[in-house]
Amino acid sequence: MLEFLVRRSAVGVGACALAMGTQAEAQTSAPAAPVVAKDDAQMLIETQQRRIDTLEERLRILEARLAIPAAPPTPARTPDQQVAETKGQVKPPPILLTVQRTTDFEAAPPPAKRNGEQAAVVFVNGLPRFNSVDGHWWFRPRGRLFLDASTTAGAFPGRNITGTALGSARLGMEGAVGNLSWALEGEFSENQVVWKSAFVNIRHKLFGVEADAAIGNRFNDRTMDGSVGLGTTPFTDFNTVAATIIPRRGFWGVGVQERLYAKNWHASVQVTGEDPNNIGDGDDGLTVVSRAHWAPTLSKGLTLHLGGWGFHERLGDETGSLVRSSAIAGGFNTLVRARPGPVTGVTSDTGYGAELALIAGKFWTQNEWGRRVLHRPGGDYTHDAFALSAGWFVFGSTPPYDARRGTWARARIDHPVTAGGWGALALRARYQEADCRGLPLGGLGRSTTLGGTWYINKITRVLLDATDWHIANPGGAPGSVDSGQTLNLGLQVQF
Repeated sequence: MLEFLVRRSAVGVGACALAMGTQAEAQTSAPAAPVVAKDDAQMLIETQQRRIDTLEERLRILEARLAIPAAPPTPARTPDQQVAETKGQVKPPPILLTVQRTTDFEAAPPPAKRNGEQAAVVFVNGLPRFNSVDGHWWFRPRGRLFLDASTTAGAFPGRNITGTALGSARLGMEGAVGNLSWALEGEFSENQVVWKSAFVNIRHKLFGVEADAAIGNRFNDRTMDGSVGLGTTPFTDFNTVAATIIPRRGFWGVGVQERLYAKNWHASVQVTGEDPNNIGDGDDGLTVVSRAHWAPTLSKGLTLHLGGWGFHERLGDETGSLVRSSAIAGGFNTLVRARPGPVTGVTSDTGYGAELALIAGKFWTQNEWGRRVLHRPGGDYTHDAFALSAGWFVFGSTPPYDARRGTWARARIDHPVTAGGWGALALRARYQEADCRGLPLGGLGRSTTLGGTWYINKITRVLLDATDWHIANPGGAPGSVDSGQTLNLGLQVQF
């Protein structure tokens, strides 16, 4: 303010001095000159006064905006046509430069801060994600909604059932601060509410390779089909390898997990106790799970997937079935199962398997095999499973294979229906078998499935599976050996 007043006074004094000097010169000049000189001086004084009045008005505006910080100097812009005509000859007064800098600052976006005070909002998978400008932290909600319908025909009368189900209703959130991220998610499924993802993850380097260290309840890394959720697997349900060659504690477990990633390979190891929904009336079991894959690119558009996995589980005091009955024709009709029979006296179990997949343009094939061994003092029991599947994207997308993790990912839709396009269409087929005949009173189940998936957009898809199945459970009861056909329809929204 003081600098401005001094400059304004200087301008006024200069104007007065100029006027007096002009008058003195006029008095010593020719008789006709005084009238012209006096008019010029008067005009100059009036011009300077108008400029001073204009600057005072701008000053009052600036004083009312004291909350706006000064911006770094920027090149001066011409304030009016008169200065523009003399550009390069007359330098604008300093106060005019200050006004112009402030005006430029107001028109420009605020500078990014590195303390997370300023944030931006982007949409990820249909939900808002809040990011700091520097990317140091972010947060977003997430969830999924699966709606299912099923009908079975041609089987023993008690198995021919039709119905609808809420396959999964999941809601949660996730976020990150620097290299530390977290996820918390609960699900309503099968008439109960359970915790799913609930972990903290730390990104770091190990042996010069990118790595994740997760602490908490994180989904297993086991089999190609069973390392991702149902929202990204090709069919409406997991294949028999992912669903049956599994530790007694299931797909989840509270513990620690370390994963190493590269461009086309990964390796992981996980050590856990039980899942977070156990009732806590005894010692936990202890499970170690490991998986690795390699996906070399054979040629342009042709990728090979080779993978292997294994686990060992020391059983604790928790009670429950040691072997899961295998869903042969989808998850809705629980009557179409290969029964494992009762198994007792088991102290630990070991599982292992292999993966072979090929992705070629719009075509893919995925093949898995696995075996589980139940260790007991009187002799070991085993059960096996395998699944052969293939698919083809007719239009709108390509197989969403993630070579970095060795799993399926979300499909990228070229022209979503919600944007005026046709979405994407994929056709697929699978043959699978679950063989529990190595267990006391264990059965056999096999099925052939033909189906298609219509991807409406990145987060929404409709699946239709037609399955012809056969089961052979021992016991001789009516319907123990049976065959039939099941039609499953699913709408899945995962955001």
